[in-house]
Amino acid sequence: MEWLLFTYWLPPEPSRKRVFLWRRLKKLGALSGEGGWLLPKTDPLTKQLDEITRSVEEMGGKGNLYIATHFSEAQEQRAIAEFQASRGQEYAEIMKECRKASQHIARESQEQQFTYEEVEELEGDAEKIRRWFSQAKERDFWGAPAMNEVEKAIADVELALAEFVQETYQKLQEGKVLGNGPSSLARKEKGA
Repeated sequence: MEWLLFTYWLPPEPSRKRVFLWRRLKKLGALSGEGGWLLPKTDPLTKQLDEITRSVEEMGGKGNLYIATHFSEAQEQRAIAEFQASRGQEYAEIMKECRKASQHIARESQEQQFTYEEVEELEGDAEKIRRWFSQAKERDFWGAPAMNEVEKAIADVELALAEFVQETYQKLQEGKVLGNGPSSLARKEKGA
């Protein structure tokens, strides 16, 4: 297997350049190790690291991209395990967000908060989780074991959200939510 090893040097100040570079490398799923950042060699990752190398040089630094071909089997297995552990941590964070979203939906249902604004907020939370999961899957080069569990948790959130949206729609159509729907409008017109 071939690997990409990216090394760079940037001036210590301003630190925002280093932070920018760190964020780009983490977004790719790169592992930071002794002496550089490691990724499996693929054409898309090679192109992205070429772009990052140019960015480093535009920021007044030096960037180097190497193709590593002589990893021992033990080194390769250790690197893959580190990639999977990193994704496992990320998937655990996404699972935590799924639990929070499910609890939020249940709480709003229990408190009868059937409003359009609540639907929008809950849909925004679900979209954030879906987007994060999509990005995590792009960085999951070996299919970390927790990926399927996260997919199920997201499906559960989406199902609970769909039920909440349906119930909100029905209650608003029936005018059963205080301050919303046709019956509240009728009460206002009658001076109630």
